[in-house]
Amino acid sequence: MRKTILISILLFLGAMSAGAQQYDRGYETVPSSPFIKKGTWGIGGTARYSQHINDANSLLVISNINSTGYNVSVNPKVMYAIKDNMAVGLKFSYGRNMFDLASADLGVAGIEMNAADCYQIQHKYSAFGVFRAFIPFGNSKRVAMFADLHLGGSFKQGKAFNAGGDQVFGTYNQAYSIQLGVDPGFVAFLTDRLAVEMNIGVFGVNYQWENQIHNQVEYGSSDSASAGFMINLLSVGVGIAYYFL
Repeated sequence: MRKTILISILLFLGAMSAGAQQYDRGYETVPSSPFIKKGTWGIGGTARYSQHINDANSLLVISNINSTGYNVSVNPKVMYAIKDNMAVGLKFSYGRNMFDLASADLGVAGIEMNAADCYQIQHKYSAFGVFRAFIPFGNSKRVAMFADLHLGGSFKQGKAFNAGGDQVFGTYNQAYSIQLGVDPGFVAFLTDRLAVEMNIGVFGVNYQWENQIHNQVEYGSSDSASAGFMINLLSVGVGIAYYFL
């Protein structure tokens, strides 16, 4: 009886072992040549500009909107492959936006309010160190996944004022932040050297502190911290990169 049980156990373990050998998740599959070779340089980035002009426009409960504004950002980066399919680099960012509200009326449930002569402008500098790991699809040399680990910080400076009443109220602020994040994405080569890249933030740790001066008399400050896994649709980025040896 014991011999029969022992033989049954051995046969069961043998079947499990055979099944496990047939199940290949592809972790040991190594392409014949790397997707990005050691010694490859990559340069690229994104640029964006937008503006708006509202002339007596209306939006939901807001009417008679008269405003102008713009938003511009430039995000260059440079990378170097220290090993096959592994690269390090730097990326920088500069953004500037302005909003000038001449007038707007708000009406909700018989309550009427208006705003006039509100102005805000600010700019932001950022710099990050980046480590990137490319994850090719088998032997494909055109499309691959990648994961970026970035660490760095930013500096933001701006001012806002309201001159719609008898007095002018203004606030000047400076903000600093330290960030750590993971951004996975895809890269697709259009030619042998030119590629399109898309990435999205899924994990981030951020600490920010800010100082304010109101009417050059009153001082204030604030700080905040956040961390977590989340898909940040606002961080989706699409850019162009050029790779060369």
